[in-house]
Amino acid sequence: MQYRQFPRDGQKVSALGMGCMRLPEKDGAVDVPNAVALIRRAVDGGVNYLDTAYPYHNQQSERVVGEALKGGYRQRVLLATKLPVWKVETSQDLETVFAEQLDKLGVDYVDVYLLHALDRKRFEKVRALGAFDFLRRLRKEGRARRVGFSFHDEADVFREILSAFDWDVCQVQMNLLDEHRQATMDGVRLAAERGVGVIVMEPLRGGALTKTAPAEVDALYEACAPGRSRADWAFRYLLDRPEITTILSGMSTPGQLEENLRIFDAAGVGCLSAEEHETLARVREAYEKRIPIGCTGCGYCQPCPQGVKIPEIFQAYDRAAMFDDQAAFSAFYAKEERPDCVGCLACEAACPQHFATPIHQRIQAIAREMRG
Repeated sequence: MQYRQFPRDGQKVSALGMGCMRLPEKDGAVDVPNAVALIRRAVDGGVNYLDTAYPYHNQQSERVVGEALKGGYRQRVLLATKLPVWKVETSQDLETVFAEQLDKLGVDYVDVYLLHALDRKRFEKVRALGAFDFLRRLRKEGRARRVGFSFHDEADVFREILSAFDWDVCQVQMNLLDEHRQATMDGVRLAAERGVGVIVMEPLRGGALTKTAPAEVDALYEACAPGRSRADWAFRYLLDRPEITTILSGMSTPGQLEENLRIFDAAGVGCLSAEEHETLARVREAYEKRIPIGCTGCGYCQPCPQGVKIPEIFQAYDRAAMFDDQAAFSAFYAKEERPDCVGCLACEAACPQHFATPIHQRIQAIAREMRG
């Protein structure tokens, strides 16, 4: 296992962190014995960073993690969880929810406490509720050794939040396709320059980078490093970066864990050659060329008078094309009633993106395609 350090205090942290959002399940609930065994095997394999949150697994992830930490495992890990920003409505709620989380985890402190899934609106909400004073108090009292935020919004919002408080860590979505999206890799570098630890989530784009791939992408990978897995490529893209503190992987099976332990034992900062950097650039270009629509999901076209969820449909359609996974789009499209587009053109007037094919034509074409 490769280890890195939190910038502020030099605490050693494994490059591979275990995200506890995708624990093994059975009959629609966490398979507790297997989940506990998986977490403990990760720790025995060198993982010392565990990440959970209030809502994961229908609010049961924290309890399962707490169970796994019994028997001496708590002393071997850095434990992170997150404040459900959407749940708090008063300043007292901050304390009440945190106390509930400590109780679920069975601990009297956490090593990292994050404001969960901040965007501009949520950030303004918790700041108005006194979140800064709350976090300072937790840190001073030792109930949270480090404080930070996880993030889902645009780059300018990330920079604003990063500058607003004395954060210890931030958690951002980053992978080889998101270098210029959300916080962006420039944002990652800025955080590192300011001494803020960078925790990466969604390194595999929710598994999309490993589940399927266009033939041209696999051909590029194979020509450069025969036999190397898609997961190995995706993780190496991040491991190469010295600005990143740890990389979360939501492992569900022993096989996934063992593969990740192997990858994170073999690769670290500077692991990519010039040829491999060039291959990844070409892979990114190959993926992006396959995007048929390019919807950013800004939502200006919503609400549609007919109830058509245009951004959801367009982004799912783009993902299916990128990853050559039409089955995923078919399953998405079939899961609920889809109202018909009547061509009222309300979306055309609101959309700032000026697509080459008008929105109503594209939506209608997708509907015809899915009806066969």
